[in-house]
Amino acid sequence: MKGAYEYGGWVLIGLAIYMVLMLFIGWWASKRVKNTTDFLVAGRRLGLFLCTGTLFATWFCSGTAMGGAGNAYIFGNQGVIFDPWGAGLCLFIAGMFFVRLMRRGKYLTLVDLFQIRYGKGVGLCSTFSLIVAEMGWTGAQLVAFGAIIHFFAGVPLWLGITISTVILVLYTYLGGMWAVTMTDAFQMIILTIGMIIMISIAVPLVGGLKEVFSNDPGGNWLGVNQWSFVPTPEHAADPELGNAGFLYYTGYRGWFYWLGAWMAIGLGSIPAQDLMQRVLSAKNERVATGASYIASFLYIVIGMMPVIVGMIYFKLNPDLSIEDALNKILLYMAAEHLPPFLTVIFVSALVAALMSSSDSAILATSSMIGYNAYKLFKPDVTEQQTLRATRIAVPIVTVVSLALALWLQVIYNLMVIAWSLLLVSLFAPYAAAYWWKKATRSGAFAAFFGGFAVWIITYFIHLPGTKEANMGIIEEGVVYMDWAIWDSVYISSVWGFIASVVLLIVVSLATQKSDPPLPLLDMDGNPLDRRYQLGIRFRKSGHL
Repeated sequence: MKGAYEYGGWVLIGLAIYMVLMLFIGWWASKRVKNTTDFLVAGRRLGLFLCTGTLFATWFCSGTAMGGAGNAYIFGNQGVIFDPWGAGLCLFIAGMFFVRLMRRGKYLTLVDLFQIRYGKGVGLCSTFSLIVAEMGWTGAQLVAFGAIIHFFAGVPLWLGITISTVILVLYTYLGGMWAVTMTDAFQMIILTIGMIIMISIAVPLVGGLKEVFSNDPGGNWLGVNQWSFVPTPEHAADPELGNAGFLYYTGYRGWFYWLGAWMAIGLGSIPAQDLMQRVLSAKNERVATGASYIASFLYIVIGMMPVIVGMIYFKLNPDLSIEDALNKILLYMAAEHLPPFLTVIFVSALVAALMSSSDSAILATSSMIGYNAYKLFKPDVTEQQTLRATRIAVPIVTVVSLALALWLQVIYNLMVIAWSLLLVSLFAPYAAAYWWKKATRSGAFAAFFGGFAVWIITYFIHLPGTKEANMGIIEEGVVYMDWAIWDSVYISSVWGFIASVVLLIVVSLATQKSDPPLPLLDMDGNPLDRRYQLGIRFRKSGHL
């Protein structure tokens, strides 16, 4: 079916119009960019609608849409605990515990917080970790765009990815956060319309919502209970198989996999530049907090639509290969069940999802390079030099992400591992920076390197077990290494997270005298006001 869609020309014309519109918005937004603050955080002037739109659109990516549908087809609800469930949880937790303090600090990037609270060394480590994670995230979106163009028009995958890269670079370079925000708001609307169209067409194909929400173990490729939220105690389809666990992992390994699924994005993406960049762009704390909660709700509601479509498609066609299931279910549904005009709208919605996330990640990475990393090597840099360096970083970051996308052409896993990296290295120091005054620079270093080291070590410890579990998945007597590798990565991330937390606490307590904790200050050098720090206050006050 690749490149054989009868109306592929319509799709290309629709996408061309869409891309031109994005470039126009980028050009228009560039008129608002007067300084670094405008470019990085939209002048801190975003209202509730724009802030909600950019938060939602940034998080709702190709992994949520295309990857989520594919994982639901294969694993049922267990396959999408990572996203959208974990990602929706992330937005809620951020709004409750971190948004007010982050916005109150008047930081320009997440690295500012690490440098102020722990020193330049930890700031540099956080910069490196965040850049790697954001590039992995960007690569996942670029893979999806190439897959869409390849599927509908036969354009080679590498060319489709390259086209999306050029468009992203142009409008992000022109308008920075203003361009990203304006395009995100527009893309949120297109995305929501597209998902509603698809779910409206798909549900009647299998007899309605009652059939969709049946907890049938035969409703997915793996054969686990369709709507299981926790490791299942028994396999209903075949009792001889015993405990189905989580994705067929039993005992503590199954529970660790389940925890890893919730935490990878649920906690790992909280210390992420693209999330906090939106928080920092809000015009006040109340807007930032409210936008986080609304975006969390919208994310779950809209994010479950492609998941349901994936479950429905299994009932319609249970014989897809794993590769096609993971990346192409929504494309098949559009081509097979939508009229051409609606297909164009839906494909535009998919492109909106991936572009809204890609531009955010590109800007986030460029911000840390042009603003933070540049200042580490040239402390006396001027604001205009910082703005120029950030803009120059945009195409460089994108080209590296493009290379990553062409090398690792997997959408969902590439997205999730990016946040697993932040989970094991940065979440503990980030949370402690706000909520534990005794956290020291030595403790942050120990958490960063120790969590990462334990993650890698336990990966190799678990790998023989995950290889055994994935024996014969595709071919009798042969290990399906793709799943064996990723399974070990996720299970091991829980050990890395535990090690990071323990090392932060132990080393910080042991170094209170030799390495006294630094105070938490705002960008003006003043102690951060900790009143009303939880995101539960919406009345007007002096803390806006």
